[in-house]
Amino acid sequence: MRERQSELATGAPVTTDDVELAEHRADLARRRAAYAGLSAARSLNESARLHEKVARSQDKAVAQGVSHTAEHEKSAAWHREAAEVDRTLATRKTSESEADLRPQTDH
Repeated sequence: MRERQSELATGAPVTTDDVELAEHRADLARRRAAYAGLSAARSLNESARLHEKVARSQDKAVAQGVSHTAEHEKSAAWHREAAEVDRTLATRKTSESEADLRPQTDH
C-alpha cells in the first residue's frame, strides 16, 4: 500500500475524491473483517464438532468399562461444555459478520 502524507498535515484541502476514496477503503476493510469473522465462525464450529467427537469417545470408553470412569465422564462433560461455548461464539460471530456484509444505508 502506498504511503501518502495526510492532507491535514500539509494544509491542503480535503477533496470530495479524497473522502470517497477513504470511504471506499473503509468499506473494503469492513468487508475483509467480516469475511475474517465468518472464517473464525467456521473454525469455532469445527472446534465444537471436535469437542463433541472427543466427548463421544469418552462416553464409549466408559461404556466399555475402562478404568478411571469418573475422569472420563469429567472429560466428556468438559468437552461438551467447550463445544457449547464454541457454538455460541460461532453463532454470534456469524451474525455480526453477516450484518457487516449487508449493504449500508444512510439515514
